[in-house]
Amino acid sequence: MRFGFLRGKGGQSATEYMLILAVVVLGLVSAASHFIPAFNQAVATLAQNVSGWLVTNQQMSNPGQ
Repeated sequence: MRFGFLRGKGGQSATEYMLILAVVVLGLVSAASHFIPAFNQAVATLAQNVSGWLVTNQQMSNPGQ
């Protein structure tokens, strides 16, 4: 058999797919933050909010409730 060495390999696991998805999402977020100013501003605001919550140990409010 010419391609017999491929037959013994198992399929991809869910962990491997999640790692690939994480790398793709990080790449998209990185590109969007570099090229889209509104996205960049939103990410900066979110980072400031999270930083403030961590410093003051406050709970995050849920505006939907």
